[in-house]
Amino acid sequence: MDIAFNNYRELIDKRLFSFLEEETERSKYCKNNQKYPYTLFDPLNYIMSGGGKRVRPILVLLSCEAFGGDINNALDAAIAVEILHNFTLVHDDIMDNANTRRGKQTIHRKWDVNSAILVGDELIGLSYRSLLRAKTGNITGVLQAFTDGVIEVCEGQALDKEFEISADVSIDDYKIMIRKKTAELLRTSSVMGAIIGNADKTGIEAISNYSENIGLAFQIQDDLLDVIADEGEFGKKIGGDILERKKTFLYLRALELLGGKERDDFMYMYNSNGSTDSKIKDIVKLYNDICVIGSAKDEIASYTEKANKSLNCIQSSNARNLLERFSGMLLNRSY
Repeated sequence: MDIAFNNYRELIDKRLFSFLEEETERSKYCKNNQKYPYTLFDPLNYIMSGGGKRVRPILVLLSCEAFGGDINNALDAAIAVEILHNFTLVHDDIMDNANTRRGKQTIHRKWDVNSAILVGDELIGLSYRSLLRAKTGNITGVLQAFTDGVIEVCEGQALDKEFEISADVSIDDYKIMIRKKTAELLRTSSVMGAIIGNADKTGIEAISNYSENIGLAFQIQDDLLDVIADEGEFGKKIGGDILERKKTFLYLRALELLGGKERDDFMYMYNSNGSTDSKIKDIVKLYNDICVIGSAKDEIASYTEKANKSLNCIQSSNARNLLERFSGMLLNRSY
């Protein structure tokens, strides 16, 4: 994490853990001084204590501040979007049959699927409880943006799962999916922050465009890191998307570049049931050989540039610089 954003992250973590402690205490009753229901709160605290980059809540605060708002008014909205993000991770891990998240066992592996489902459900409720504490004269607008985000993310996840069994997926289809699944939650974060910061319609549109584009760059970067990142830093197995046969940007670009027997052989290898390290190595080598890795990097840079151009209407040069630095941090991340 860029040192420029450490203060934002510290504020977010302080409010987040205070909120979670308060919610846990609310359900406490006296029996050996334990907190019940422990089958819900133990795994919930486990996932929420797992760290994370806090990308989305930081974006809430930056967007509020960009329009002259007080970030303290936006903290509860920032916490809400971080809690919601963790809901998506818990349920995604179940659907993806993932073993690790942020270097730790996933909830459904450490406990069970039922516990993980309940934790996800509880997190949605807690996210709304936090959001309702946001200090704004337009709580309806904030709630509308947040609710739209929840719906879009669920639709994006559904598309992602559908694409896994579809033989006819294009890069355009993929971009529609990641707009919903990934970019929308970043856009939601920015729009909520801007509303709390009393941005006008032009400002909200500008910050919306900015965050949507960095969201697209963020997901393509995630696809790329799945095959080039250091496994220890990444926090999950390298090549997981390959083993899950996901239709990532890399896979779809390879299909565009290959033809004839090479294309058929690649599709057969990628969609086979093999789960060996050799399969991952062979596909990563092919990605490098046909410049798919470079193509992904170019796409990430292009969306980041579009994002930064959207900031021209923001009057504060310091706010623009911080947002550009934020998108640069995402562009150059290693996990």
